[in-house]
Amino acid sequence: WARTVVTGRARLGGIPIGVIAVETRTVEKVVPADPASPDTRESVSSQAGQVWYPDSAHKTAQAIRDFDREGLPLMIFANWRGFSGGMRDMFDEVL
Repeated sequence: WARTVVTGRARLGGIPIGVIAVETRTVEKVVPADPASPDTRESVSSQAGQVWYPDSAHKTAQAIRDFDREGLPLMIFANWRGFSGGMRDMFDEVL
C-alpha cells in the first residue's frame, strides 16, 4: 500500500535506523471492487512519483510513529515535488 513512499529498517555503520524514501517512478494504485455492492468494479489509477498522496502521508506518519516507539534514529530521503491537494484529496481527508 502507498507505493509512492518506501519505508524500512536498515543499519548504518552497524547502528539500526528507520528509513523513509520517495518513489520516483509512476505507480499504479488498484482499488478493489466492493464485494457488498455488485455495481462496483475494480479501479486502477496512476500516481505520479515524488508526490505525497493521502495514503503516502498515512504510511509516512505510521512509519515515523513505529520508529519512535522502537527508539530508532530516522533518515528521510525526501525529494517530494509536493502533495496532491485537490477535491479528491479533500474527500480522502487529507486537507
